Amino acid sequence: MIFDFFKYQPRLPGLNDFPLAAYSTDFSLDRLVLGVDNIRCDVRLSPTFCNTTAKLAALLIERETGIWTRPEKVRLSALAKEQENFRHLYGQIMTDAVNKARAAKEMQVDFLAQIAILSMLHEEIRRQYDLLISYCKNTIRKTDLAHQEDPKLGLKLKDDLAHVLAIREPVQQKVGLELCDYFKEIRETDIREMREAVFGQDLPFLFDLLSNPIVHRDNPFNDYFMIEEYDLCLGRRVDDPDRYEVLLSVLRSIFAFLDMEETAAVHWSLDRRRREISAAELPEDKEARKFQLQKIDQWIRHPGNIDLLLNQDLTKTQLKTLKREQADKQTIGNHRLRLKHQRLLTGYFFQQFSRTGLMERITASYEMQPMYRDYCPPLIPQQVLQYLIAPKSRKLIRSRLKRLKKLYGKTFRLWPLNRKVVQMERMGTRRKKAYLVRFLRAFFRYHRDYCCFNVYRRASERINLVTDKKILTLSKANRTLYEFLLPHEQEMGEKPIINHTIIKADLRGSTDITHQMNARGLNPASYFSLNFFDPITDILAEYDAHKVFIEGDAIILAIFEREDTPSGWYSVARACGMALNMLMIINRYNKKSQAHQLPILELGIGICHRADSPTFLFDGDNRIMISPAINLADRLSGCHKSVRRIIRKNISPFNLFVFQSVTDEEMKQTADDILLRYNINGIELNEAGFRKLSQEIDLKPYYGDIPDLGLEKVRLYTGKFPTKTGRYQRLVLREAEVPSVNPKDLSQLNLTHRKYYEVCTSPNLYKLTQKIFGGKTSTRKKDIAASVAQ
Repeated sequence: MIFDFFKYQPRLPGLNDFPLAAYSTDFSLDRLVLGVDNIRCDVRLSPTFCNTTAKLAALLIERETGIWTRPEKVRLSALAKEQENFRHLYGQIMTDAVNKARAAKEMQVDFLAQIAILSMLHEEIRRQYDLLISYCKNTIRKTDLAHQEDPKLGLKLKDDLAHVLAIREPVQQKVGLELCDYFKEIRETDIREMREAVFGQDLPFLFDLLSNPIVHRDNPFNDYFMIEEYDLCLGRRVDDPDRYEVLLSVLRSIFAFLDMEETAAVHWSLDRRRREISAAELPEDKEARKFQLQKIDQWIRHPGNIDLLLNQDLTKTQLKTLKREQADKQTIGNHRLRLKHQRLLTGYFFQQFSRTGLMERITASYEMQPMYRDYCPPLIPQQVLQYLIAPKSRKLIRSRLKRLKKLYGKTFRLWPLNRKVVQMERMGTRRKKAYLVRFLRAFFRYHRDYCCFNVYRRASERINLVTDKKILTLSKANRTLYEFLLPHEQEMGEKPIINHTIIKADLRGSTDITHQMNARGLNPASYFSLNFFDPITDILAEYDAHKVFIEGDAIILAIFEREDTPSGWYSVARACGMALNMLMIINRYNKKSQAHQLPILELGIGICHRADSPTFLFDGDNRIMISPAINLADRLSGCHKSVRRIIRKNISPFNLFVFQSVTDEEMKQTADDILLRYNINGIELNEAGFRKLSQEIDLKPYYGDIPDLGLEKVRLYTGKFPTKTGRYQRLVLREAEVPSVNPKDLSQLNLTHRKYYEVCTSPNLYKLTQKIFGGKTSTRKKDIAASVAQ
C-alpha cells in the first residue's frame, strides 16, 4: 500500500558499526623502464628454470590425462625429481629478484619477476598441452598408416584424443594450481623473511593470485567452472538480473546507502527510499565518485565482510562460546548488539534482492546443484535454472530432452525438477536468507578473484618474455632488459653505461682535396686513410675511445663511463686529450704532405657530453648508436663559410670563435644551435662537458692578460688527467663570452650572457700557462664553479 512509505522503521546500522576489512588490488609497474618496443617491459627468465618448468608441466599433464609419452618405470621417479628441482630453482630465481629489487631500490622489480614467472608458467602449460594433443594425433596417424589388424586400437586412440580435448581446461587449471602451490610453499618459507626485511609485507594480491582458479582458465565464465569452484551460477544474457555487472551495481548501491544510513536522522520508509535512490546515483564529482567506488569495491572484495554483516549463525556460535567461557559483559553485549544489527541488515539485503527478482534466481541456483549433472549435457546449467523459475521455458526444454534421449542412450526424468519447483514455492524465508548469505559470500570471493585476474592480465600484457637473441642483445645494449637468472647463468659482462662523451672530427674542404688529387692522378682514398683514419685508430686504446661512425670526411668517436668503474670516469678529459692528439697527428702529416706538394688537411672538432646512456640498435651484428650528443657535436665541429671568408687569416693562438648574429628573442624561439662558428683546427667543448670536466680533474682558473701572446682579459683553466694507460696529459681550456655581431662583417655590437669553451692547441700557450701556474697551489672545484657562473 502507498501508506507503507510513511511507516516507521528502525534505523539500519551503518557500516561504521562493523570492523569491515578492505582488500586492495593496487598494483603497478609504471616506474619500470619500457623495453625495445616502448610498450612492454623486456624480461629474460632463467633458461634452466624455464626448461624445468616445461618438463614438470608435461609430466603433470600426462598424469592428469592418463596419456603417457614415457615408459612406466621412469614416470614416478622423473616426476619426483622434477618437483624437487622446480622448488629449488624457483627459490633461487626469487632470491635473485629480491636482490635486484634491493639494488635498484625499487619494489616493482620484484613484482615484475613474480608476474613474469606466472605468465611464463601459463604459456608453458598451454604449450605442453598442445604438444600432448599433437602426440596423440601423430600416434593415430602412424596407427592408420601401419594398417593394424586390431581396429579397437585405433578407436581407443581416437577416444583418448577426444578425452584429452574435452578435459583441457580443468587439467590446465589443476596443473597450474599445483605448480603455484610450490610457489606458495617457497614464498612462505625461504623468500618471505628476505622480502619483508627489504620491502616489508608482500602484497596480499600477489599471494592470493597463486590460488586464484580464474587465472588458469581460458574461459573463466564457464557454468560448470563457476558452480564447482565458486558455488555460483550467474546469468550471461543481457536481460538476466543476476549478471555479474548488474549484481555488482546492486551491491554498490546497497553499500553506498548503508554508508549514508550512519548519518540518517529520520526513520520513515519514504525518507529511506529517497536515500536509496540518491545512493544509487553516485556523486557527480569524478574524484568523489572514484573514491567512493574504490572504498566500496575494497569492501566487496573481502569475503569475510559478509560473515561480519550477515552471518547470524556464526555470531550465535561465538556468543555461546563467550558465555561458556564467562567473558566480560561488554564483549557479550557487543556480540548481542552485532546479532541485532545482522538481523536488520539481513532483512534489508533480502528485501532489496527480492525487489529486483534476484532471490528467486539465487534460490533456484542452489536448489538445482545436487541434480544439474543429471541433465547436463545435453542441457547447460542455465537451462536447468530456467526450468525451475520460468514456466514458459519448460515446454521447450522437455521437447529438447525428449529429442536427444536416443543420442545419449537414456531417458531424462523430469519429476525431480518438478518436485523442486513445488519445494521452491513452499520454501520459507529463513532458508532463502541462508541461501542469500551463501550466495553473497561466494560472490564476494568471485569478485575478488576476478578483479585480481584482471590486474594480473593487464600486468602480464605489459611484459615481453624475451627469448629471441636479437631482441636480447638490443634490449641489453640499451639497458632495458630485466634478467632473473640462476647464479651460474649470471654473466660477467661489461657494466652498464651511465655517461658518454662524443667526439666529432670533420675534415675541411675534403671535396676540393679529392677533386685536386683526382686531377693530378693521385689516390684521395689512400691519402685520407694514411694521413687521418689509420693514425687516429692507433691511439683509440690510449683514451678508451670507440668508433661510432666513419664517412669519407668525418669520424665520430665515443668514450663511455660505466657503473662501478670510477677509474674510467674521465670521459670528457680523455675526449679533450684525444682531440688534441688528433690535431697533433694532422699537423705532423701536413708537414710531410707540404714537403711533397700534397694538399694539407684541416679539422674542426666538437666534443659533447651527456650524463646518460645512449641507445643502440643493431643491423645484423653491427651496433649502431643513437644519441643527441652526436647532433650537437656535429654543430660544434662546424665552420660557417661566411665567417671563414671574413676571417681569412687567423693570427690568434686560438682556433675557435663563436658569434651570435640574431637577437636574443630569436634565440629564445628555437632550441637549435644557430650560432655562427669559426673552427679551423679548433676544439669546442659544450657547457655540460665543461662542468663534467671540472668534476673529473682539478682545474686551476686564471683570468688576466698574457702580454707575450698579445692577449688581454682572457680566462683560462688548466689541469692534468690520466689516460687509460696511466700516462698524465695536460689540458688548457679557454672560456669566452659569445659576442653579438653584425653578420655582414662580424663587427661586435655587444657581449651576450652565453659562453663557449675551447680546448686550446697552441704549444706557446701551454708553455706560458705552465709558467703562470708553476708557483700556484691547487684551486678547489667549487671555486671553479663560481668562476664559471661569473
